[in-house]
Amino acid sequence: MSPLRLRQVHKAMTRPLHIGLLGAMPEEIGSGLSHLKQRSSTHHGDLTLHQGVWGDGVRLILAWSGWGKVCAARAATRLLAAAPNLDLLLFTGVAGAADDALQQWDVVLADAVMQHDMNASPLFPRFTLPPLNRDLLQPDPDWLAWASRSLDAAQTAGELKGFGAIRPGLIATGDQFIGDAAVLQELKAALPDLQAVEMEGGAVAQVAEQEAVPWLVLRVISDGADEAAAQSFSDFVHVYDQRAWSLIEALLKRLSAR
Repeated sequence: MSPLRLRQVHKAMTRPLHIGLLGAMPEEIGSGLSHLKQRSSTHHGDLTLHQGVWGDGVRLILAWSGWGKVCAARAATRLLAAAPNLDLLLFTGVAGAADDALQQWDVVLADAVMQHDMNASPLFPRFTLPPLNRDLLQPDPDWLAWASRSLDAAQTAGELKGFGAIRPGLIATGDQFIGDAAVLQELKAALPDLQAVEMEGGAVAQVAEQEAVPWLVLRVISDGADEAAAQSFSDFVHVYDQRAWSLIEALLKRLSAR
């Protein structure tokens, strides 16, 4: 068992699990606040952190970060400072499909993330994050395996009505809403395994990695990252608001099986 996993097991034996939850927009977490007991909030400028208890004792701290890498990194940093003993940081929301096989409502659980707009060449290879000297960031394998099992079990049990196929894959983050097929093709040429594109997950993962906190990025496909992306995205998020919490709850209710 890895040292990180040993620390997680020890913490789980001594106190309730503490989960951090971030999304760029309220619609990406849905009705989360209504499910929290003992709720409290703290304000940091225009960022609000909400804390409470879910179910039989799982502690949750959640926030809506705003769009883009800077907002996401700021929110993750504030959240981790407010909850220094966090067991897992989960970023969830919607994304554009990079793989033609993906359809609206399919779910991608990142087995790796990267920042497609990071380029410090010639000092470092394209995509490499200088502080970590890596391009791909990968979540803790135990947490990833638990999330994958949990989502599969929830889908089999009929708890994820309206969602499509669930698959692992590479998600790329950048400060760009991709709605141009030519831009997407260039990225796919550089990253043949790319599944989805979005604007926050890779930044949250970097903060979590540098703070030694386990993380996951979970995305639901909203559009094809092409010329129709803006309209598809706008229409999609209105409906997604009604379903988002069921995806999160599918994970929370299976924490005891991690």
